Amino acid sequence: MLRQTTVHEENPIVSVGPQRFFKDLQALATRWGIKAFTDGHRCAYRKRMRSFFIEPDEINNTVAAIGGSDARHIRKVLRLRPGARVRVTDGRGQTADARIQAVESERVLVEILAPLTSIATGTPELTVAQAMLKDRKMDGLIRALTELGITAWIPFVSARSVAQPDHRRLQGRQARWARIAREAVKQCGRRRQPQIQIAGGLADIIAAAEGFNRRIMFWEDAGGLPGRPQGESDPPGGANTILIIGPEGGFTAEEADAARRAGFQLSSLGPRILRSETATLAAVTLVQYLYGDWRSGNFNGDGR
Repeated sequence: MLRQTTVHEENPIVSVGPQRFFKDLQALATRWGIKAFTDGHRCAYRKRMRSFFIEPDEINNTVAAIGGSDARHIRKVLRLRPGARVRVTDGRGQTADARIQAVESERVLVEILAPLTSIATGTPELTVAQAMLKDRKMDGLIRALTELGITAWIPFVSARSVAQPDHRRLQGRQARWARIAREAVKQCGRRRQPQIQIAGGLADIIAAAEGFNRRIMFWEDAGGLPGRPQGESDPPGGANTILIIGPEGGFTAEEADAARRAGFQLSSLGPRILRSETATLAAVTLVQYLYGDWRSGNFNGDGR
């Protein structure tokens, strides 16, 4: 037989039902001086404006339409009503605050409250060429890399790639990765969805890297970490960086030599052996700090 828990004035902790539980938790937090649960100090995520996608061709003067899964989420899950404020983005760098005008069965009409703003020119671009990993590791990577701010993601098959999906399967996975990236964009407050391209092999990556200002291959046998030369400055149009990161077994010496001869800087990620997915996240974090949009340290809370 379970005994019902009662709430005493000396120890207001738990009672029956979620609403009463949260109320008791507020009382306890107030007594302990914790402000996060009090009415005057609500958590930041409760104040954050929700973000949804619109297609560029859906913009008609000051009116836009939110469709697909976003419209269903607004109508069935969030149950937002006309007058609610939201943020819209076209996934290409434009974003705006908006107000819901009408909630229909297949779409939600919103009024654009201000002109769509675009990402400023000169923003660093970061492309990650990732050798195929097995199982669902790639799914987790594209989600995390989107949050870390990459501009483009290019999966490819290298000499030691265990996973070597055929063209038909790659098309399906590309569509899945795009959906994951789209959700990650909304979650982290970015304006732009990373482009996802599929390359055949390392030779394709090297050939496509000619237009990048900075080229880095991470290889476990390289001499040291990447670094910014003293006094180096980015070009006026902004620096474009491409990273090549290997599969579970790493790159062969022949692959590393081919990248080096093509102008890639060979870099390591330190003395420890990292899991492949850990290495990718560590590499992107390091490069974002050295060369990317983390370098200035001036964040306004509006991701690119």
